[in-house]
Amino acid sequence: MENKIKDKKKEKLAESLVERRRPVEPANRALYYLLFGTGALFSFIYWFTCGTGSYSTESHRGIYYILTMVMTFLMYRSSIKNKSKNPSVFDILIAIASVAVVVVWIVIYPNYAVKKIGNPDTIHLVIGALVILLSLEIARRVVGYVLPAMALVFLLYAYFGPYVPGMLGHYGFGLDRISEFVGFSMEGIWGVVMNTYATYIFPFIIFASFIDSAGAGKAIEKISTALAGGARGGPAKVAVISSGLIGSVTGSSAANAVITGSYTIPIMKNLGYRAHTAAGIEAAASTGGQFMPPIMGAAAFLIAAFTRTPYTEIVRISIIPAFLYFLGVGMMVHFIAARRGIKGLPKKDIPPLGRTLKEEGYLLLPILIIFIMIVMGFSPQLAAFWSIIAAIALSWITPENRMTPKRIMEAFYKSAKSSLTVGATAGVIGIIVGIVSMTGLGMKFSQYIISLSGGLLPTTILFIAVAGYIIGMGVTVTATYILLAVLAVPALVNLGVDMLAAHLLVFWFCNVGGITPPVCLVAFAASAIADCKPLDAGWAALRLASPLFIIPLLFIYTPILLNGPAGEVWATVITSTIGIVAFAGMMQGYWLKRASVIHRVALGLSALLLFLPQPATDIAGIVLLAAVTIVNYRVKETEAAPQVW
Repeated sequence: MENKIKDKKKEKLAESLVERRRPVEPANRALYYLLFGTGALFSFIYWFTCGTGSYSTESHRGIYYILTMVMTFLMYRSSIKNKSKNPSVFDILIAIASVAVVVVWIVIYPNYAVKKIGNPDTIHLVIGALVILLSLEIARRVVGYVLPAMALVFLLYAYFGPYVPGMLGHYGFGLDRISEFVGFSMEGIWGVVMNTYATYIFPFIIFASFIDSAGAGKAIEKISTALAGGARGGPAKVAVISSGLIGSVTGSSAANAVITGSYTIPIMKNLGYRAHTAAGIEAAASTGGQFMPPIMGAAAFLIAAFTRTPYTEIVRISIIPAFLYFLGVGMMVHFIAARRGIKGLPKKDIPPLGRTLKEEGYLLLPILIIFIMIVMGFSPQLAAFWSIIAAIALSWITPENRMTPKRIMEAFYKSAKSSLTVGATAGVIGIIVGIVSMTGLGMKFSQYIISLSGGLLPTTILFIAVAGYIIGMGVTVTATYILLAVLAVPALVNLGVDMLAAHLLVFWFCNVGGITPPVCLVAFAASAIADCKPLDAGWAALRLASPLFIIPLLFIYTPILLNGPAGEVWATVITSTIGIVAFAGMMQGYWLKRASVIHRVALGLSALLLFLPQPATDIAGIVLLAAVTIVNYRVKETEAAPQVW
């Protein structure tokens, strides 16, 4: 009884750390139609400009933020205690005010850019201050207090710089300078983050909505079932495959867990998986969707913007790490099924692969079109534009998937609604990025981390992993990545790490918070479907997603990112593949049979040796793994032999 009370207290503590804020559509029909039309127009504008080219820079970014703020103020209440289905008078007034403020910014910015930079008028300072306040408010409504509080801390840091002790101190900036630089110029709120969200991420949110409406989500589930449904632990392997494919497009691990988990979790439970294990499998697989090429949950575009690296190069070097992650999760799923004697789906429930590909495979062509167009040199925006058109056209092949004008409008509205969790953070992240740039905090923080770690690269990586976990508890993966990219990546680069490898390492570690208790939002989402304790699902997800803590280290210490001689790269891929399988056996305690403690230790040591990029350690790891395999095989044969009395 006491243990149950403690578990409930832990779960309440975990839920209290991150506020659950959800959009509410107005019950008033006039307001609903206004919201629906605004959302549909929002998505249509940014889909259309993907194919025809955008207008002026200030209009492109300003209209994106106007429509984001209007939808946020109409759908997210000022307090989570307010259960009203209609926005208040204050919500409507602040939505109107946000339109007025940003329209004025769009109109007067060109004159400011030509004549007034560094010498702003009062109107520029007032507009900048209002934009800062509006940015803090919409972020608070959508993602809670954590991210706005961080932005406020950075604003205070900019003002009170002379009072900050040590190497992080600076001369300080006045309110007028902060208002101009952060709220009005293209260096803060209106800078690279806003541009990346409007230009790259939002079009792919639209694309995700359209391929889902066209039936691609169900097609992925059927194809995954045909591929792996009959294998041992089939439904769990279906979850791994389908979550990887869908998660690459959705850009949200939690949303991915809900989409695919609604199908896979009940089947896993029916076949013998424990509820928390089924939820953990779905959470671990959904998290991996953020690393899965070609779209990588739109993270590839952010990394490309920060590193000035071609998108295709980021996709190319991410293929092997993504393969290793899903191999690790898939093998753990296999070992769980073997240990518990769980079989695959009955043959009657498994669609033939050939027929499924013929009937459903065409719905996945839009994803292939994106990749081919980008490889051919077309821009990501143009690729998204034509892929959405392809999704609409392909949906007309079958009546049940047919995207009529009504369904197209609904898909546009759904896209805009889904984008708010990202778009509402653009302003506060822009505040932080602007302050970092204005105060030179990036290099100072880098020097501080290096000093704290004693200049040791492993210790620096550990600090960054911990930071990714702590920040990721209350902030989206995208926001966490941007924060660590401007603060922590310079420390890695100063220690000799390649910039692209440093950004990838940071991005992978930013996903830790979603599957690590006590605040594991992806596991929480999956546990709601599995009907189990969220923390139990979190611990299961942590074990299953444990390759997330290992693979980023390979970016730094091995040529796994295709940044070495071909022979070394292939040797690393082979040994890492074997090592990740051994690691999965160690984590789940199974290797041909239930593994003893000694054998689990041997499997872990073998995996460690195989991950180290030295021929001697590779040979030692393979020999040790072979020894464990032979011993377990002989014991298994002895146990299976009939007893002679």
